[in-house]
Amino acid sequence: MTASIGRLKVDILDLETRRHTITSRTAFCKSVWSVAIEYFRLFQHGFMTPLLVPNSDRQTSVTVEVRPHQLHAQIDFLRETVAHDVTDGVDHGVEALLENWKRLSLYHHDVNVELKRLEYVAVDSLQATTTVGLTITESTLQNLFPHLLDSRASDNEEKQESSLAAKLLNQRIIAHGSARFDWDPSSCRVIRLESKLDLLSPVLELLGSLEDVARVFDAALVTPEGRFTTNNFLS
Repeated sequence: MTASIGRLKVDILDLETRRHTITSRTAFCKSVWSVAIEYFRLFQHGFMTPLLVPNSDRQTSVTVEVRPHQLHAQIDFLRETVAHDVTDGVDHGVEALLENWKRLSLYHHDVNVELKRLEYVAVDSLQATTTVGLTITESTLQNLFPHLLDSRASDNEEKQESSLAAKLLNQRIIAHGSARFDWDPSSCRVIRLESKLDLLSPVLELLGSLEDVARVFDAALVTPEGRFTTNNFLS
């Protein structure tokens, strides 16, 4: 009888410990809604270059070479809120998400992302509606539409593509986008973050011809849905 009471007390203590752990975890677990809001706040202007500062435990002058440590709110946020194998629908991992932001930011000027709407599409899934403003630059043409600058084309083709490049260069476009956040409540992390960006509509508005739009995206390194097709990672 005494042994049974002892086991019962141990079981009760174990259950209390588990309840406390679950309660504490729930209290500190972010929601997918708050994660999505913070995500768009941090990435409103695209990928920001990391801030490098000297190690705090070393006294240095500007002429002394030191090994810096990195302070980066965007990277830290993703590592804290998304799964290590998070997917964007094709690629996996935090680095893949960052790579897309790097390309969007480095290949365009003055990126501005605005969250327009956020709604639940399932119990643990959110759909965000956005607009993305960006300016097409020389870097955009060189890295995403190099065929428009290809001097190996025939004279007629070269003139047409050069004309398209000239029409696109330095133009400011506003593209409508979306992002889906799939949440894993057991780990309190995003397991899927799939984004789409309608580049076709603003390019069509600029060029005024579906034939010209087809020529622009025919050999491009970005799809009309805003997915980069090159596999080479930026440094």
